[in-house]
Amino acid sequence: MSHTRLYAKLVVTMAIWGGTFIVGRLLAHSVSPLVLAFWRFMLATICLMVLLARTDHGIRWLAPKQWFWAGLLAASGVFAYNLFFFAGLALIPASRAALLVALNPIMVALTGALILRQALPAHRWLGVAVSLFGAITVISHGDYAAILEHGLGRGELLILGCCVSWVSYTLVGRQAMKHLSSVEATAWAALIGCVLLGVTALVRGESLSPAMLRPAQWAGLAYLGALGTCAAFVWYSDGIRVLGAAKTIVFTNLVPVFAVLAGVLLLGEPVSLPMVIGGMLVVGGVWLTNR
Repeated sequence: MSHTRLYAKLVVTMAIWGGTFIVGRLLAHSVSPLVLAFWRFMLATICLMVLLARTDHGIRWLAPKQWFWAGLLAASGVFAYNLFFFAGLALIPASRAALLVALNPIMVALTGALILRQALPAHRWLGVAVSLFGAITVISHGDYAAILEHGLGRGELLILGCCVSWVSYTLVGRQAMKHLSSVEATAWAALIGCVLLGVTALVRGESLSPAMLRPAQWAGLAYLGALGTCAAFVWYSDGIRVLGAAKTIVFTNLVPVFAVLAGVLLLGEPVSLPMVIGGMLVVGGVWLTNR
């Protein structure tokens, strides 16, 4: 695969991930977070299992230790992340949510430095500080005193919960990849997460009947499951395999850019000056941290 073609696939991947905020925002107003997440990962699991069946070792039953790591991935990256994601999108605009989720690489780097004692050079600490200041600018709309006076809104807290879940997923993933291939880890985590979401929904008395969803909602879920979870994962993994993780992760800076543009063009979401400045600081800080 030529690098030009791979770069194009990575850009399309970031556009797809940016679009998940828009689709999620639209769906979150009419369907509960548990039901949305369940059907998203039901569709994603089907696609991922087809991909897994086409690998050299195919679909195989996991050893107890592998089930343990796949379960942790499911609990953090599928169950918790998606509940926070859809619940947050029901309360705040997609563009604001995307700018906050852009903190994921920063929080991973910061957690690695504080908990795992991984050394960060000075320019990476500067990137962390710049991104965090940008996030505060987005959250407060430029009114920094408002955070001290009123605290964070529920929607912002839920989206920050996404970031915490992703940090957990990433840290667990580093250990899980010692026992599972990337496709195996993602496919089984999606399946376990789907079961957890479904059981929780049923316990809460929520219906999982496919008949309750309209065709437009199914189209949105197909986008989230087949494109946003399965296809995008494969293309992103191709980037890591060919270019390496350090070069590939830089492309994630495009996700909030696509999300904000789509939010403005498709949902008519307003863009304020503090939001633009804060977003630029977040993206710039992520670039500096991963430079």
